Amino acid sequence: MRLRWGLAVVVLVVGGCGVPAQDSPVGIDPEVVPSRLRETALPREASPPTAEPGQVSVVVNFVRKDRLVRSVREVPNGPAQDRLAAIVAALVAGPTERERASGISSALPVGLELTVSALEGSRAVIGLTGEADGSAAENVLAVGQIVLTATAIPTVKEVSFERDGLPVEALLADGALTMNPLTAADYAALRAG
Repeated sequence: MRLRWGLAVVVLVVGGCGVPAQDSPVGIDPEVVPSRLRETALPREASPPTAEPGQVSVVVNFVRKDRLVRSVREVPNGPAQDRLAAIVAALVAGPTERERASGISSALPVGLELTVSALEGSRAVIGLTGEADGSAAENVLAVGQIVLTATAIPTVKEVSFERDGLPVEALLADGALTMNPLTAADYAALRAG
C-alpha cells in the first residue's frame, strides 16, 4: 500500500512540473528572445550536424555587407598542409548558391589563384598568381578572408604571401601595407558583430 501511495505522489509531483500542453503552437515575440539566441555567427545551412567519415569541418570566411562572416565546409581529414590546401580551394570556390542568396559573397578577385606554397611550423605561405585588381577596401577584405580562413586551422597561427617565390606586401585591416606575417588578430575588426 505504501508503495502505491509513493508512486502516486511521484506521478503527481512529476506531472505538475514542466511546460503545460497546448493544442496549437504559440508564437514568441522576437523582442523577448535574448539577442544571443536570435543571431548566430554561422549561417544555418553552414553548420552540418556531423561530418562524414574521413571528413572534418573547417571554417572559411566570406563577405556580407563589408564584413567577414564564417561558413563551414567539409574537407578530407589529413595532414595540416592537405587540410589547408582543401580549405583554400573551398575559399576560392566561393559561397554556395544558398549563401549567395542570403547576401554572402567573396572579395577574392575572379582572376586570382591561391595555392599553399608551404607550411613552415605555424606559418602558412600562400602563393598568388593571376590578377589581383579591386578597390583597396575589396583587397583588404580579400586578404582578411584568406588569413582568417587559413588561421582557422588550429596549427596555423600566421600567414604570409608570395608571388613567383618572392614575398608580397599585404594590406592590414586599417589599409597599411606590411611584409610581416599576418595573424587573425590583424583582421578581427573586419568580422561581423
